Amino acid sequence: MKQTDQLTRRQFASRAVAAAATISIVPRYVIGKGQIPPSEIITKAVIGTGGMGRGHLKNVNPKAKLLAVCDVDENHLKAAQKAGGPDVKAYKDFREVLERKDIDVVHVPTPPHWHALISIAAAKAGKDIWCEKPMSRTIYEGEKVVEAVNKHKRIFRLNTWFRFRSSFYGMGTEVKPLRKLVQSGILGGPLKVTVSGITGFNWKHNWSGRTDLKPQPVPKQLDYDMWLGPAPFKPYHPHRVHGTFRGYWDYDGGGL
Repeated sequence: MKQTDQLTRRQFASRAVAAAATISIVPRYVIGKGQIPPSEIITKAVIGTGGMGRGHLKNVNPKAKLLAVCDVDENHLKAAQKAGGPDVKAYKDFREVLERKDIDVVHVPTPPHWHALISIAAAKAGKDIWCEKPMSRTIYEGEKVVEAVNKHKRIFRLNTWFRFRSSFYGMGTEVKPLRKLVQSGILGGPLKVTVSGITGFNWKHNWSGRTDLKPQPVPKQLDYDMWLGPAPFKPYHPHRVHGTFRGYWDYDGGGL
């Protein structure tokens, strides 16, 4: 999408007159106090509405409007559309979302093996991107994302948002002052980094990366072929999808 097209859509409201369009600006005072003019609304879509995707549905800036949700699991999709409201349209194929000219930003909280491809396709379609971590499974994929974003002059945000919080979920750790202290150089260079385990989640018990899983029937609500996408084909087993996929190199970083 050209920058001029994007600015026109964001700043003006058009109405069709014969084969042309008459452009009009809606001043803030006309809308009313506390209301946001349509020209300042950023439209968005969420691609992937499972565990991480539900968070992206909830955390909507007042100046952003959700127009579309997309998921290959019909159960997830129906729940997301219901949460989004009557103006939200549901899709099973992300490519149909990217074809819409009225969407400015796409969120990509899918399983990681889809992150790079969807981000690249979104950049080519003229969309800005809010991608969940990790940006990609491999360095090569990450380089291709950066290349596409720069080529098409898009905005890309990787959702490593903890570093911008004032504290970690009420644990009392003030992040911003600590970051400033480290960046100042007063403490010198880092000598050791200690990482503690994730609490509150049962991930590690599921990170077996097992190879002895017996194939099971694919649930009717799941488009398993589309879920796999660029990943190597493996017979369906619930252990390989929806959360526990993180234990497999095909989809994420695997268990350590």
